[in-house]
Formats: sequence, structure tokens, C-alpha cells
Amino acid sequence: MRDIYLDKNGGLDFKTIIDRSDEVLQSIRIILETKLGEFIGDPELGLDRTDLLEKNFNARYATQAIHDALEQDNRIGVLSVEVVPDFYKRTALAKLTLTVDGEAKKTEVALNVG
Repeated sequence: MRDIYLDKNGGLDFKTIIDRSDEVLQSIRIILETKLGEFIGDPELGLDRTDLLEKNFNARYATQAIHDALEQDNRIGVLSVEVVPDFYKRTALAKLTLTVDGEAKKTEVALNVG
């Protein structure tokens, strides 16, 4: 089966072929960019952003929330999560180290938390 590639803005790109590893990284991005309960088809999908919001920001809890959200995809193993907030832009950067099919990968996901 061939998966559809999503560009950095979430647009569909039918011309780009995506391999399994890239598809898993794309899945991670989708999980973290989706607010928990936002997707009607699966209300359990997504990230609880409560501890990422500026006035509620708590690095330890935010890291745990991201770790918990990533467990929704059983193809990955989470090695480390670092959250870098930018209160001015109302964003947070999730820096992730994980395993995909036993291979170590690093990725970053920008989160709009404002």
C-alpha cells in the first residue's frame, strides 16, 4: 500500500512516495498536532495540551503528555522528549528521540499551543 505524503502545511502531495519510516514520522506529527478529542473519527487520538499552554506550562507534565500521546502509535519507542516553549509566539517545539522499527530517529514537531 502506498501512503499519501503530507507537506509541512498539511497539504496532500500525491506525487511524493513515502516509505514506512517517513510514514511513521508523519503519523507522529499528526498525533502531536491534533488536540486530544478534536478528531471525531477517533476522540482518543491526539495530544492533551493542557500543560503546554502558557499560563499552565509545566515542562515535566508537558513532556509526559507528549510521551503519552506518542504511545498511541505502537510502531515507535520513545527514548526522549524535550519541550522548548516560545511564549511570545505561543508555540512549543517537541524535540524527539525515538525508535522506528528498531532504528533510532530524531525529529522535531512545532506545536501551536496558543
